[in-house]
Amino acid sequence: MRVLVTGANGFLGSHVAELLAAHGHELKLLLRPTSRLEFLDDLEFERSDGDIRDSDSVLRALENVDAIVHIAGLTSALSELDYQAVNANGTANLVQAARNAGIERFVYASSLAALGPSPDGHPRPPEPAQPVSAYGRSKLQGEYAVRAERHRMNVTVVRLPAIYGMRDRGLLPFFKFAKFGFVPLYGDGTHRITWVHVRDAAGALVLALETSERSGSIFTVSDGEPHTWRELAGMLGTAHGSELRLVPIPGGVFSGAGAAADGLSRLTKRPLPLSAEKALEMSQRFWVCDYELIGEELGWKPRIGAEEGISHTLFWYRQNRWL
Repeated sequence: MRVLVTGANGFLGSHVAELLAAHGHELKLLLRPTSRLEFLDDLEFERSDGDIRDSDSVLRALENVDAIVHIAGLTSALSELDYQAVNANGTANLVQAARNAGIERFVYASSLAALGPSPDGHPRPPEPAQPVSAYGRSKLQGEYAVRAERHRMNVTVVRLPAIYGMRDRGLLPFFKFAKFGFVPLYGDGTHRITWVHVRDAAGALVLALETSERSGSIFTVSDGEPHTWRELAGMLGTAHGSELRLVPIPGGVFSGAGAAADGLSRLTKRPLPLSAEKALEMSQRFWVCDYELIGEELGWKPRIGAEEGISHTLFWYRQNRWL
């Protein structure tokens, strides 16, 4: 297939593009003119400059394309309107144009934030969704736009939990803290999260593109049982070859820092990784999901466990001088 990938220059997107190429698909990448291509150096692809919010550039990108893997989106923004403009309206623009262009398959990389946290520590069914943040609400609106086309084209939504691995800047600070012998924890570190290695996440998206037959499916993925932050910190210490000092930080500190970051963002007109909404997401006790449905329908299962994944990620950071 000739596949259009949005967000291919990013952390997850670059792994998806690599895997698609390895499977013999031709790549067309929708990229902003200012996009950095450091992770795409070894790939052959056709570049199409544009933005999912711009109808003309989307139409150009869809020329001679069979399928789409849509990954591009905002994970930090100044306001809910900014999230909605890209994650909801931009996605709607792309999927509607894809329908009109006769695209056969559309896979949307959504987020567990669109579903919302679990109230009791058990994985929740796909619906009803109850997001607690502006980001989650915008991703859910993007899902609605994609699934609205399920009777006109084959569409699949994959809700991804926390993703980590080589090229990830999001969790890099924790590896940097560990380099100095300690790791900060939210509260007592017993909040439970599901996460998945980036290569397994990419594999789920590509598998959905290649094999999903039931249009409108919503899948989640994980690397198995949820982890506490204390458990993950212990694995990070093992990878470093030393026991790390765990530093509990009260949730109120994160909330205050998030509020301060919001004020600074308003002054600088630039979003920061931490915000009041991110602190709200962090305060939830259970961000958990499983891979039961995608396993049953597509045969997907994780290949990289947390200990192996953390060790490989640490090695990559060191090898590439990120640490």
